[in-house]
Amino acid sequence: MSVWWPLGVLIVIVAAVLSASRLPVCQSVFRWLPVPLWCYALPLAAAAFGWLPAATPIYRSLTDQLLPTALILLLLGVNLPSIIRSSVPSLIAAGSGALAIILGAPLMVWLLRNDLPAEAWKGAGSLAGTWTGGTMNLLALRPVLDTPEEIFAPLIIVDAVVAYSWMALLVAASGCQEPINRWLKATEPGYPPKAGGRGSPDAAGGGTGIHRNSLALCALIAVSLTLIVRWAAPQLPTSPLVSSTTGWTVLLATTAALGLSLNQAMRRLGARGGVLGYPALYLVLAATGAQASVAALWSAPGWLVVGAGVALLHGATLLVIGRWFRIPLGLLATASQANLGGVVSAPLVGAVYHPSLAPVGLLLAMAGNALGTYLGWIAATICRWLL
Repeated sequence: MSVWWPLGVLIVIVAAVLSASRLPVCQSVFRWLPVPLWCYALPLAAAAFGWLPAATPIYRSLTDQLLPTALILLLLGVNLPSIIRSSVPSLIAAGSGALAIILGAPLMVWLLRNDLPAEAWKGAGSLAGTWTGGTMNLLALRPVLDTPEEIFAPLIIVDAVVAYSWMALLVAASGCQEPINRWLKATEPGYPPKAGGRGSPDAAGGGTGIHRNSLALCALIAVSLTLIVRWAAPQLPTSPLVSSTTGWTVLLATTAALGLSLNQAMRRLGARGGVLGYPALYLVLAATGAQASVAALWSAPGWLVVGAGVALLHGATLLVIGRWFRIPLGLLATASQANLGGVVSAPLVGAVYHPSLAPVGLLLAMAGNALGTYLGWIAATICRWLL
């Protein structure tokens, strides 16, 4: 049998999950059990039952080759100028929420250090990365920090359980806007006008009318840039905080893509990158799940306590900042979901409060995608110093 057959199985799994996520009958399922969780859990289960090999060079090769290209495809279209031009209150809320996560993750890991693995500081960085950015940042930080499986696997569960419970709380709070806004002294919300930027990079697909030549050119740029950073990465020194050549490749790819996104023509071209970037990212996540150990999930309760503690510190910080700057609840909730959620869920939560907050949530979540890898690395550095 060909050594490539596991790759075929992973492609089928990811394609099936993305196809199912488009079906109206499955919308309620994917709202609370999101696409990344399925792309990780199904290969894990397949490997546990012996339907996929638990170890094969294909998995490592897939991650090394595809992850930087996926990151470049997803970051080329980030509209940093539009994010900077968005309302000052939204930036204050999102920045304060992110800072609470960056400091809260190391603090919670330090408090529970006796109940967590020896290298728990890597988990603090990974959790901060995914909750200031998203799944792409969680995957990007794994080679940067060399996060072991017994830490990485529980964080997938923490991300799904805590983040989506938090989303439910934010949606429920929309029914109490008036009294909460009075307490925040923000009786007249004054939400910002509709923000500009690219459309939502829905993981399930990319809209109609996408020009194939532009998409091919975007892919060519991403592959070329990947080859360049893969050549440059071995020239750089490794350390406990950037532990491998693959880690440097990820950091260089992230930085180069963001630099190119400052060019308007490149940004316009990169706006279509999510059509290829998200399936590529989920394929990397599927390969990661196939290598996972079910036994590693037993440490999830400890990490769930860490995640819940970080979420509560994040929420308390936003309430304090909201009262101080008189920021309305809708803007606080949108910024919060942009932190703990991502580009798909942040606009949904924003729209529950006010239609004008949907594009604001998208822009803030995109900013998190751009910066989450760096912020997670900072959190890991702080936690390593504490421990």
